[in-house]
Amino acid sequence: MPPIRPLTILVVDDDISLSLFFKETLMKEGHRVFVTVNEHGALETLKNEAVDILLCDFVLPGLDGGKIVAIAKEMRPTLFCVLISGHHQKLVSEKISGTSADMIIAKPILKQTLHSIIQKFRETAPLF
Repeated sequence: MPPIRPLTILVVDDDISLSLFFKETLMKEGHRVFVTVNEHGALETLKNEAVDILLCDFVLPGLDGGKIVAIAKEMRPTLFCVLISGHHQKLVSEKISGTSADMIIAKPILKQTLHSIIQKFRETAPLF
């Protein structure tokens, strides 16, 4: 079996401590990780890097995560997008479920959650 290639992952979250947790955890596993706090950085990274997975908080200053995912999917229809939310109100849940995200996960995020995201991506992307 050929070796599994490292992934390129973009994290969009204004919670710096959570973003650093994602970055440190994923980099220890050999993945390339880009971190940004808003849609401007996200869209710039998507233009310039071959991103495999987008991990995006739903509630952000500026565009919400659902809109960022929609734009990202227009740019790259096969991009694997995960929306993250710490808000459990019914209104937020309804907005999130109406997005084009491939997965929706709730905070808090554990290492096992990151592993399940990568596993799900590899299951849906036949070349990985």
